[in-house]
Formats: sequence, structure tokens, C-alpha cells
Amino acid sequence: MKLKVVSFKACPFVQRVLIVLECKRIKYDVEYIDLAAPPDWFLAISPLKKVPLLIVGEDVIFESNVINEYIEERYDNKMHPDSLIKKAQNRSWIEFGSSVSMCTFRLTILQDKSKFIVELEELSNYFNQIEKVLVNEPFFNGSSLSLVDATYAPAFQRIDFIEQIYGSIYDKKRHRKVINWKNRLLDLEPLRKSTVPNIKELYYQLLWTRQGHISHFLDEETFGNRGPQSVY
Repeated sequence: MKLKVVSFKACPFVQRVLIVLECKRIKYDVEYIDLAAPPDWFLAISPLKKVPLLIVGEDVIFESNVINEYIEERYDNKMHPDSLIKKAQNRSWIEFGSSVSMCTFRLTILQDKSKFIVELEELSNYFNQIEKVLVNEPFFNGSSLSLVDATYAPAFQRIDFIEQIYGSIYDKKRHRKVINWKNRLLDLEPLRKSTVPNIKELYYQLLWTRQGHISHFLDEETFGNRGPQSVY
């Protein structure tokens, strides 16, 4: 049975799922929707009105971490470690990764410069915590990709996009292992396959639409007059 993922084109949480599907070489289809004007069929099956959704026959699963756990249990090429304690620790850092992703999202919507700087400091504190637990190479658990890697890769990709217009976000002395891990994840073929080809342009368009402080680092001639503020 071929799986179907419901997405919008710039969603990092959908990317988590697609990275896992790519790593496990599972065939799937993607249907993109406009979350600013979601279709009725989507609203009828999505309790939180969010993506991703995984459609398995007549059944629907929502929330990226839950979807990835289903895929992990259902299919071969396991990405979780065998040890129960290490598996639980991985799940803890996956949850921590959601905090990193939400911090990255807030960087795109905060309009006040001082609040933006505070959020950058919060992100740096998250990196400090991650730096302490990165004892393996090249990935979180060592040589094999894990669900933890799939969780952080989309956030790192967006932070990289922000750095390209804003400047350095990582501390090269304090976050050396985080930077190395990030660079390896950004080079992954499953990450590239998890996005549409113009993901960077779409992301910058989102920044412009959200009208946060970071949007002032974009070229106004490229994006034109600002319309109504929107997160989508």
C-alpha cells in the first residue's frame, strides 16, 4: 500500500517525515495544500488543521513525531537504537528538537528587534545543550542516521537560510560539534529530496509575508510591496 503525505511546500515538520521515508526507501506520494486556504477534505481529516498528515489506506495519522514512530515500527531499516534507554533518550532529544524548531519559527515572526535578539539567545542556549550530548560522529548516534537526525535537519536548513541574510547565528567556539553535525545533515541526499527545488526562495517569501524583524534583511525590490501579514 503506497503511503500519502499531505504537506505545504515549506513545512519543516513534513520534511521530518519525508526524510525518514527517503532513508527507508519507502515509496510515497505527496499532496501539497495551501494552509492559508485549506480544502474542505483536509479540514475534515486533520483534527489540528495542520500538516503533516500520513494517509494509510483509509486511516490518517497526524503529528510528525507520531508519524515517524509509526514508520519506524512498520518498516525495516531501523533508525532507532536497539537499547531501550538509548531509544528513550533519542525520543527525549526529538522532543527537544521540536523546541528548537519552534524557536526558529519565532525568529521569523517577531517584529521587535529586542525580542528577536532574546530569541537568538534562546536558540544559542539550545545549541549549548545539544553540544554537550554530541559524542558520536558523523550523526547523532554514530555512523547510522536516526530519527533524531531527521528531526533536526529541517531546522538546521532554515537556520542556514536565515544566516545567509542575517549573519552568523552559531558560536564557532561553543558550538563546534553542533556546526559539524549540522553541516553533515545539510549534505544529506534525503534532506534534498524532502523539499521542493525552490525551498530557499519559498522560505524567504514566507519571511517576507510574516513581516518579522528578519524580513528587513531581505531585498524589497525582489519581494515587492508588503501585503497583509500571514504566517503562511
